[in-house]
Amino acid sequence: MKKEVPLSKAKWIIEPGCVLLVTSGSMEKANVMTFSWQSPLHSGEPCIIMLAINPNRYTYELLKSNNQFVLNVPGENLIEKVHGAGTVSGRKVDKFKKFGFTPVPAAKVDPPLIDECSAHLECNLTQVIDLDHHHLLIGNVVHASADERFFNGCWDPERFHTLHYLGDRRYGVMDRMLEVYP
Repeated sequence: MKKEVPLSKAKWIIEPGCVLLVTSGSMEKANVMTFSWQSPLHSGEPCIIMLAINPNRYTYELLKSNNQFVLNVPGENLIEKVHGAGTVSGRKVDKFKKFGFTPVPAAKVDPPLIDECSAHLECNLTQVIDLDHHHLLIGNVVHASADERFFNGCWDPERFHTLHYLGDRRYGVMDRMLEVYP
């Protein structure tokens, strides 16, 4: 039997997306934001990504300064740092230092990559859609890189566990692949 879900909890029916660490700014002044409200919109070239973000966030302020951002994919081994980075504001704390993230230069954008992450999507912001309390940011991926031990066209979930936010202090991991044969 199915029960009604309060509309305030409805998003959890289609969550969880892969948790990301979004970097914005530049090598000299960067921020990290834990993030799970994203979706690919187009898988061709260019690959197009959409983020939903509150425009009051420090990450948004830095992102709008150069219209660039990086989506960094952390694994299960970074869960404490990922969660911690989502609990404090970059306006008050240098999250790279506080959580031990190593910034490294990106190939095509100003915001740094996080060296501890296993993959990175470097993006240029192309459009902002104002939804009042949140803005949808549309970005073109201009460079992508991933650890070849874990990613070969898709993640190997038996070797690399992406994090999936389940609310509060809970996360899930993807740990196996299922393949359908005709």
